[in-house]
Amino acid sequence: MSNLQLYYHPMSGHCHKVMCLASMLKLDIAMVLLDLKSGQQKSAEFLSLNALGQVPVLVDEQLVLSDSHAILAYLALRYDPDHTWYPQAPEQQAKIQRFLALSAGEICQGPNLYRGIKALGKSGDLELAYHRTTAVFSFLDQNLKNNQWLVGNFPTIADVAIYSYLALAVKAGFPLADFTNTATWLERFEQLPGFINTADK
Repeated sequence: MSNLQLYYHPMSGHCHKVMCLASMLKLDIAMVLLDLKSGQQKSAEFLSLNALGQVPVLVDEQLVLSDSHAILAYLALRYDPDHTWYPQAPEQQAKIQRFLALSAGEICQGPNLYRGIKALGKSGDLELAYHRTTAVFSFLDQNLKNNQWLVGNFPTIADVAIYSYLALAVKAGFPLADFTNTATWLERFEQLPGFINTADK
């Protein structure tokens, strides 16, 4: 039986990031589905793991971790002996942190919000979300102009962190026609061994 447990919901892009990296690392993880609609994430049992009542949460024996980016860093550092997903070089780690910040900031305020409004019926300013999403895709398209991956010559947790909500925004109807570099990068990421697809919407 696996020592690793992941509390998740399949519609969550944050959970998808962790599930995808875990699969790419070939980790055996026991998946614990939370029924968010019924408020299971607010139960006393789950709040003892994450007082914020949010997924994902990773349990590795005595260690309990929340926040998808913290979990990505931990899995890469703990279970990737070759240090490819989170390289040891300070300059590469700094560049990765830049994209993790983008994922937590502009991507949540753009692609994540756009997908929420368009596909999940959440409230919000769709026009503003569209413009923010366009800005994110434009920024990434420039970064990918002469690079196959966001940091260095191979995929890292930066690519994992950025992928999920971009793919979900595209599934929700965001047009890729003007962002050919990003479109190619999305396809390239989807060809990685162990890739797991996002939810349908």
